[in-house]
Amino acid sequence: MRAVILYNTSWYVYLLRRNLIKALQASGVEVTVVSPSDRYTERVKALGVSHVPISMNPRSVGPLTEAATVASIYRALRRARPDAVLSFTAKCNVYAGLLRGVLGFRQVANVSGLGEGFQRSGALSAVMRRLYRLSLFSADRVLFQNQEDHDMCVGSGLTHAERSTVIPGSGVDLGAFSPAPKTMPGPLTFLMFGRLLPKKGFDSFLKAASRLKAEFGNACSFWVLGAADYDRPESLDLLERVMEAHSQGHVRYLQSTDDVLPILRDADAVVLPSTYNEGIPRSLLEALACGKIIVTTDWKGCRETVHHGRNGFLVAPEDDFSLTQHLRKVIELPELARIQMGNASRKLAQEKFDERAVIDAYKRALGISRVTPLPSVRREALGPSRPSSSSSVRTFHLPPTKRGDGREQRL
Repeated sequence: MRAVILYNTSWYVYLLRRNLIKALQASGVEVTVVSPSDRYTERVKALGVSHVPISMNPRSVGPLTEAATVASIYRALRRARPDAVLSFTAKCNVYAGLLRGVLGFRQVANVSGLGEGFQRSGALSAVMRRLYRLSLFSADRVLFQNQEDHDMCVGSGLTHAERSTVIPGSGVDLGAFSPAPKTMPGPLTFLMFGRLLPKKGFDSFLKAASRLKAEFGNACSFWVLGAADYDRPESLDLLERVMEAHSQGHVRYLQSTDDVLPILRDADAVVLPSTYNEGIPRSLLEALACGKIIVTTDWKGCRETVHHGRNGFLVAPEDDFSLTQHLRKVIELPELARIQMGNASRKLAQEKFDERAVIDAYKRALGISRVTPLPSVRREALGPSRPSSSSSVRTFHLPPTKRGDGREQRL
């Protein structure tokens, strides 16, 4: 079987999907990554996959630019000749869905949040819903990262209930992210990390840090880790506010890094007062796995990571007072209670967010089994295929799909 992983950056493929790639390869799947080239592309290739570059601007909405993107993806998929495409992010889901009938592959779409288009009113939201209906409705499998997105899309007729399922976000590698002692003693530390976007709640965190530093002084510390998106003016404005708070001593700003683990292990609690339209934030999953107290919003995708009062606290969305009050609760907790909360976070990660559950969901969606495979009519029509790089006895049986000419085929 040939599978394509279609993403809008190589960076995300390497950071979030390399274990999925390894698991598919171990099952005998020949994996190709189709994504724009960036500084992570060589790392992706080092995983033993082929890489086909595409032209894509994740932020663009211009018709001509997007037409060029669709053409670029078409050429890449035609070159890769996949049996199945695993698509991620809104544009990749939509464009793979539009090309599916032309090229005859099966599509497994991952809805990692509905994105900013769905949060806005007006024409953009209407267009996004129409495109999602065109693409997701015909997808062979749609994996949602939280229940609310699933229910909304099914209820709105954007996808079939019987072809959809909810997975635990992107999952987290429990071996790589695990509890460890702080490298050095210090004050109780709150960490907020991720892309510097206002909807993530950074301004609320800055306000809470200012108030609590004035109240508790050096007994607590507040760290911000993340990079600005230089294509977004609002992100650059936020970076300026973070740097101002850093200069005033309210927070400590840390440059973005490829390896967040050492910083995460030196934090006591992770904060994310987000109202961003995403699946389950990766920062919260990594924090859970490392046994950190979680303070986040009672908001879809975020609330799934907290049992209020057991491993952290849920705060009201866009409520600075609520956030400050619950961070104060963490500061005032006895040390033993904080340890127990951290242990509860690790247990929740083990029970609910193990990355292996996500990988298993993909294997089921691809129909990986040990039965004898049926020949691919489409592959024969396209010409001789390259010899498989795997001599594994593992085989695959996928349900029938439609060719571009409307005839049924089996892969």
